[in-house]
Amino acid sequence: MLPDIETITLELVAQIPKGRVATFREIALALGDPIAARAVGSILAQHKRDSPSHRVVSFDGRVTEEQAKLLQAEGVPIKDGRVLSLNKFLFREFRSDKPLQRLQQIQHEIRARMRLAPDRKEYRTVGGIDLSYAGEHGVAAYARLELESLRVLDTQTLAQTVRFPYIPSYLAFRELPVMLALLHKLKDQNALADMTFVDGTGTLHHRQAGIASQLGVMLDIPTIGITKSLLHGEPEIDLKTLAPNEICYIRIAGERAGAALRPSEDAEPFFISPGHRVDLETAIELTLRTLTSDSALPVPIQHAHETSRRAAQALKQQTAQTRKSSQLGLFDKL
Repeated sequence: MLPDIETITLELVAQIPKGRVATFREIALALGDPIAARAVGSILAQHKRDSPSHRVVSFDGRVTEEQAKLLQAEGVPIKDGRVLSLNKFLFREFRSDKPLQRLQQIQHEIRARMRLAPDRKEYRTVGGIDLSYAGEHGVAAYARLELESLRVLDTQTLAQTVRFPYIPSYLAFRELPVMLALLHKLKDQNALADMTFVDGTGTLHHRQAGIASQLGVMLDIPTIGITKSLLHGEPEIDLKTLAPNEICYIRIAGERAGAALRPSEDAEPFFISPGHRVDLETAIELTLRTLTSDSALPVPIQHAHETSRRAAQALKQQTAQTRKSSQLGLFDKL
């Protein structure tokens, strides 16, 4: 069961007493990781009226005019849009079990269970999984293709409510429940490809266990992570000098953990990392085999992305139509 980060954040804010303030970073530390500071800000922006969010200030004590009025009424001195003597009024004594640290532990456990070696010599099919959003719903899509021809064999989608916020290096906990539900269903139907490309990282992750690794380990399926940005690691060469179809290895702690690939002259590099049951060289080889002359990403990922985007748009339209019909029904009763 994932922690309800939104509710926990609001509970932490409620602990700040009158006459005291906390920074977004202090709330994030109470959640278990300072990297969550921006997520804290997003959550509080949605709950201004039902939480004492005016007591949460920027790292340097900056506040809005509305915050200044409320804080001054509580005895917190404000000058030139900042809390005076911030450290004097800063509250740090939060009661919290730091839920993000528990999630980090899960990632460490996944890392220990990963097998970064291929367990087959031949791959006949490849799949791609991606997720798009329709309001509070995440819509996952899986596309299965024949590797030799890159012909689409079938696609499947599944939608679920998503409540976990976006926090860098914790993306898996936001998107994994929807993707996992879809892949479980396909695995039961024996409808998974020999290799699944995941829109997300594998080993190129702060704890070297991104969503591609977590999906792979939890389902015990071969996975490769593909991202458009580098979350973690150091390129061996300047990526601006990367030629089309040239490989640049990405190192973490001195070891090659992934690779950058620029598919064409006009495209930006994308990043490859093994997830589970595959090594880096096989991941690179399969990625190269899933590129066409006009593709910016591996074709399975592109098909999954387009399918999820269309399904999300259809869900948005369906939701809007249902809401409109409900409103019309309400007027009919008046």
